[in-house]
Amino acid sequence: MSMRAQHGLVVPAVHLPARRIVALIATLLMGVALAVVPPSTMAVAADYPGQAEIAAAKAAVADAASTVAELDAAIVKLAQAVHDADVAARLADERYGEAQAASIEAQRQLFAANKRLDEAEASLAVARGELGGVAMASYRDGGSFGQFEALVSANGFEDVIVRTEALNRASVEAESTVQQVKAAELVASTMRVYAEIAAEEAAAAEEVARVALEVAIQARADAQQALADEQATREAALERLAELQRTSVALQRERQAGLAAERRAREQAALLKAQQQAAANAGSSGGSTGGGSTGGGSTGGGSTGGGSTGGGSTEPPPPAPEPSGTWRSSAADGQVAVNHALTLMGSPYQAGGKTGPGYDCSGLTQASWGVAGYSIPGSSRTQYSGTTLVSFSQLRLGDLIFWGTNRNASQIYHVAIYIGNGKVAEASVPGVAAKTRVYNNWAVNDIMPYAGRP
Repeated sequence: MSMRAQHGLVVPAVHLPARRIVALIATLLMGVALAVVPPSTMAVAADYPGQAEIAAAKAAVADAASTVAELDAAIVKLAQAVHDADVAARLADERYGEAQAASIEAQRQLFAANKRLDEAEASLAVARGELGGVAMASYRDGGSFGQFEALVSANGFEDVIVRTEALNRASVEAESTVQQVKAAELVASTMRVYAEIAAEEAAAAEEVARVALEVAIQARADAQQALADEQATREAALERLAELQRTSVALQRERQAGLAAERRAREQAALLKAQQQAAANAGSSGGSTGGGSTGGGSTGGGSTGGGSTGGGSTEPPPPAPEPSGTWRSSAADGQVAVNHALTLMGSPYQAGGKTGPGYDCSGLTQASWGVAGYSIPGSSRTQYSGTTLVSFSQLRLGDLIFWGTNRNASQIYHVAIYIGNGKVAEASVPGVAAKTRVYNNWAVNDIMPYAGRP
């Protein structure tokens, strides 16, 4: 089966095993809270994460018997629902970035395989040409009879020895040339198989990336739908609260803002305690390196509007001590990374964006540390596991701060770079330019208790 094109690229005119592609796609999407179906029948808005909470809130608003406490709880659930949909979209973006990187690497491997195949076929052509030359020389000598005649007509014993040695050398040379041809044929055959396998892998990786992009687009649409549904339901809830308490909707907004501030204060206190415990664990173990804690944190996350949600101050268990390790970067390197990150503020968000002009969250941190001379992985989860974890008591400029659902390392969905004074620089979501903000004013319950340092 010929799959090579003019410029050494394999045309993926192969029929990939459906089971293999399905397995790759399933692995890619594992853990994303989305209804994963074939692209032609993607999930509709009713399937988005958080939809059940919004539906419950709508029911509470419509129920004439609902109390103030029940409506307050419904508003909290609305914010959580928006956060859940946003997190699902961020996870989908991250997985698309990973799939895109894998596709690019597969294409590089394909190019390398084709280059090796070209070299092997060129070597085979040379070896065959040399073998043809030996055969032609033998033909000119008249074959074995001519060689016998040459010996018979030799002038003396010494001439016979000289001619015999010459014939032996010619025979050895011919045998060596044959062996070279056989070896070249084996190498070319092997490289041909490698090129065909690389073509399959590249085509499969491209398909996975294509599906991942469609899922990411759908997930972001779902998040936007959740936000629209939440806003409409929240307004209805505020109106019902105003009726029950005989106040205005404006006053109810102020009241809800106050309740949200109280929840955020409790969550920030719980975060501080988790960070202090992480610092104690790091001190007792001599430092910490990649991997992170997977302990379950408090329930509830942040909302896309900048404030965190969650109904209480359930504190996460202290993370397990991490293995000791050291980082490679200096404080000056961190400053270089921060300086570059600040030049990227205002850049558009681009899912899978690693080289600009648009960036995703991990693309911005990767590009910033790349300018400082450090190569870090290309997704938020792999950056967490691929950097040295340090406690927040050691936080310095350039360190990476991570967000994972319930502070679970396997559910990390966002990363930002610390720029000092409690602020980070980040790429966040489509439609929002890269910006700086206070790091603990959003999704407080999801902030990982360790920062990452290259």
